Amino acid sequence: MVSSVATILGRSISRRATASALVCAVPLAMVSSVSFAQAPPLKIGVILPLSGNFTPAGEDALTGLRIYFDSINNEVAGRKIQLIVEDEQGRPDVALTKARKLVENDKVQILTGFVSSAVALAVNDYAREKKIPMVISADGGANELTTPGPLANPYLVRTSQNGRTPSAAAAEYVFKQGWRKVAALTSDYAGGFDTIGGFAQAFCKLGGTIVQEQYPPLNTNDFGPYVTGIKRDADAVVTFLPGAGGLKFAKQFIELGLKDKMPLMDIFGQIAYEPYLPQLADGGLGILSVLHYTPMIKTPENEAFVKEYVARAKRLPSDNGPDAWVGAKAIAEAAKAVDGKVEDTDKFLAAFRTLKFDSPKGPISFDKFGQVIHSMYIRKVEKVGNDYANVPVQAINNIDQFWPFSLEEFESYKYRYADLKGSMTDCKKVLEKK
Repeated sequence: MVSSVATILGRSISRRATASALVCAVPLAMVSSVSFAQAPPLKIGVILPLSGNFTPAGEDALTGLRIYFDSINNEVAGRKIQLIVEDEQGRPDVALTKARKLVENDKVQILTGFVSSAVALAVNDYAREKKIPMVISADGGANELTTPGPLANPYLVRTSQNGRTPSAAAAEYVFKQGWRKVAALTSDYAGGFDTIGGFAQAFCKLGGTIVQEQYPPLNTNDFGPYVTGIKRDADAVVTFLPGAGGLKFAKQFIELGLKDKMPLMDIFGQIAYEPYLPQLADGGLGILSVLHYTPMIKTPENEAFVKEYVARAKRLPSDNGPDAWVGAKAIAEAAKAVDGKVEDTDKFLAAFRTLKFDSPKGPISFDKFGQVIHSMYIRKVEKVGNDYANVPVQAINNIDQFWPFSLEEFESYKYRYADLKGSMTDCKKVLEKK
């Protein structure tokens, strides 16, 4: 565990140059001036929400990308790396327009970013049609993008997470804590259905039950009716409320006195999001969350990353920062594996499947579908010095996208998670087989 958030902040800001040198510095390849002059730049189109509800996540991801690419001097295999950044405003239609502009006008060879599942789904068909590598390096977690089925994209790699595995990890942990009946609140969009559906499936199989479903719209400002409507006979509350919704819900949950009466599990850490912790102050203490990252991971890779991130952003990173760092490193390593010839799309994408490396969030590898295999962390908000942090209380390692099921068992269930909206209280239906 990092000893003090304040210490990190102080040291990082005062030693920015030293921190930059610590973050995975890689010597430049020796290339002649002639060959360098002939090598065209590697153009990477970055599609992120830099305005709107998901802005903090988009900014985190952009910072993570730049930290890694800057550490290799924005060059790989003799090619300069050129990032072309577009703001999709959290809107799928805008994202698709931006993707077309990047591919057809800017001639990028790779698309990356994608915070919202709805945005990732909107661009997926286009990327598949154009055979453009699409590296999801932010929160876009729609399960179907990397599982067999009509949305599967052979040109897609994901370095963040899918929607269901953090949920499955949460289900296992809370069931072991004695929770048997939970009330669920999740945002009313594709990512919300994947998240709560993954929880319901794993929780029902263990013997638990969701006794209530609530689906506030993404841009909800007043969560009072949802908080007061929570069934009081539930053992606890499980949430997935991305963007500003997490903070708004938490404030009303605390103000209305429910936090002292009902435990809370925050899937994906949207309430226990690092920039929100100072605003929640002592009111946030004890909130449980599950995610594939916390800045409190004590490894050389993470400590170096945190120092550099804080030097740039003046705050601790959330998951989108290290996810994008992993995305940038994976792009660079796959490009090196094909001697920079990323235009050979099949070989370039095949190289991702063979990658293994350490990262700020732990060991990284990929399955045959291009989905990352990594660790999940159960976290708890605690005071660290004078600050607040998500302290890891348990790590579940080497989690693939179907965990705790095999691919065959996962595919045997009849319903897609989106089809279960409004029926997740019915475990018989949730677990029904084809």
